[in-house]
Amino acid sequence: MFSVGELMIYGTNGVCRVDEICNSPFDSSDTRLFYKLTPTPDRSNLVIYTPVDNDKVIMRPLISAEEARALLAMLSEIGIVEVPLEKKRRDIYRELMATVEPRVYASVIKTVAQRREEFKRTRRRLPDIDNDAEHTAKSSLYGELSEVLGLSREEIHEIITKATGVAG
Repeated sequence: MFSVGELMIYGTNGVCRVDEICNSPFDSSDTRLFYKLTPTPDRSNLVIYTPVDNDKVIMRPLISAEEARALLAMLSEIGIVEVPLEKKRRDIYRELMATVEPRVYASVIKTVAQRREEFKRTRRRLPDIDNDAEHTAKSSLYGELSEVLGLSREEIHEIITKATGVAG
């Protein structure tokens, strides 16, 4: 169980702060405890209430600074996402994003950056599926790395771009 004030990863919402542990704000007969979460950085006063024992959304502690540095050191070794059938791309991205694993986010970011370059060369528009997956992956990965390393999201973006050799 997370404590009030603690940061956690809450599904694809990324880094959230536990503001309160309380009874259900929706149903007074519900006996479960709920986390009141605020995504960081603050996103237009968004507040998330979720049961403490929620088994449908992955909640996990942030990685350590040591794990973050190790991830950044191995970025060039992380492969891209292989999609055997293009019509399965959305499902594959969703499944991957649901893992909330930093290494997976890095793989999605690299994949989309590579596809963006391919689409530019052939003067085609990158599908929204890729843009959406990239946005979620960057938001989650950059947010977590920013928190644990004490760097800005822009600095994290520069580090990842330099390490992977792909802009995005």
